[in-house]
Amino acid sequence: MIKYFFMFLIGCTTDVSISKTYKNSEDTSNLIKDSSTQIETAEDPKDTGESTLNQDLSNTVAYVEMGLMQASCPYCMGLQQEINITVKARFHQPTTGEHTSWLPSQNGCRDYYSSSVTSPNTNAGGTVSLVNDFGDNVQLQQSIDQTGVIYESNFFLESNFRRNSYHTLKVNNKTAQNVIQTLRGFDYVEPYTMLYVDPSYAFQAPINRYGNNLFTWGPSGDNNSFFTIHVSVYSYDGSQYYGTVICRSEDVGSMSIPGTYFQQYQQGSLVSIHLMRHRVFKNEYEDFGGTIEGYSWWEVIGTGYIQ
Repeated sequence: MIKYFFMFLIGCTTDVSISKTYKNSEDTSNLIKDSSTQIETAEDPKDTGESTLNQDLSNTVAYVEMGLMQASCPYCMGLQQEINITVKARFHQPTTGEHTSWLPSQNGCRDYYSSSVTSPNTNAGGTVSLVNDFGDNVQLQQSIDQTGVIYESNFFLESNFRRNSYHTLKVNNKTAQNVIQTLRGFDYVEPYTMLYVDPSYAFQAPINRYGNNLFTWGPSGDNNSFFTIHVSVYSYDGSQYYGTVICRSEDVGSMSIPGTYFQQYQQGSLVSIHLMRHRVFKNEYEDFGGTIEGYSWWEVIGTGYIQ
């Protein structure tokens, strides 16, 4: 299996693989569904920190991220499992940069580009946790990534992922209320052929180069959320990455991507299709000396091909 840089489009690149298995057998495809039955809705969080004449809190000093990704065909993406959860926090020197600047700022489509905050990380000590509305205390362990010292949970289970729940950040003796609110998932995603699980039948959803490509999902309309669809294109055998188109709209349950974005690619090229619900918070916290950026997301990854 050939390795290459495949973008999950959460602000960084991850070295995984993409491949298709060819086999003649009966169709055993399945659909991914969100197993949660209880959906909780809350109002937008209020700013819990007030800037003073002597303190500028407008610069970002920390970033908290919490998301859940479901891969319809984990093998096709080089993943070990269907459900993959991200829970992490990063503390750094004050900056005007935004961790979520890679997301389109308005409705429409464009080529994808990555972005990052390069401000040096700071060590927040050994006690960092997120406490949700239900009282669950999620401990984050100190780790290292390409940015330096970060805090993350590597053993967070899907059964512990609370949908539509506010989370409060606690760092030693400092507390930041409602830095992030998680999202809910999907009961259905169309076209269903993008969700085939068996590698022998994956990459069946067509991406038409000469017409609009319609995607639908439900439920839709999460409070204070928006939606993006990313279509990443690869060679017919998955060995080469060609590019990604990213489109944004309101979370209304449907989106069309014009085929003109894919006319440069050869017929038969493989694609990964990412449907993502997003929620971004930016609030000032005096105890932390600046703004904390909170980013939550829920993603489903399917497969297809250029038609």
